[in-house]
Amino acid sequence: MKNVSIFLIVFGLCMIGDVYGKKSMITVKNEFSPKSRLVLKVHCKSKNDDIGIKYLEIGEIMSFSFKTNFWGTTEFWCDIYKGPDYKRFRGFTAYQAKGLFVKDGSSYNWLARDDGIYFHKNLLPT
Repeated sequence: MKNVSIFLIVFGLCMIGDVYGKKSMITVKNEFSPKSRLVLKVHCKSKNDDIGIKYLEIGEIMSFSFKTNFWGTTEFWCDIYKGPDYKRFRGFTAYQAKGLFVKDGSSYNWLARDDGIYFHKNLLPT
């Protein structure tokens, strides 16, 4: 009976990580000037998820949603490259949980412009 109880506790803690918290979202938008006609190459990933490489024309947005795990260790980082040769590179942490019991539900918005990368955060509607 003791082994069953321990199993159920451990199993329950593992399952909490999959259902805990609100969905959050990361967006990356190409806001280069229309004159430049530059394509933005974006590759976002975490320890467990690889979102894949996306190519964004001017004005296009890439987005994906996720839940922060129970332990508060969720982190996503993105690498962006400026076309046409994709040699200009910048990597950044797109999201990092702020500790145990995080329930976020925000949108993390990254804008690539000619003069840099900009960020703003807003709450998603519930």
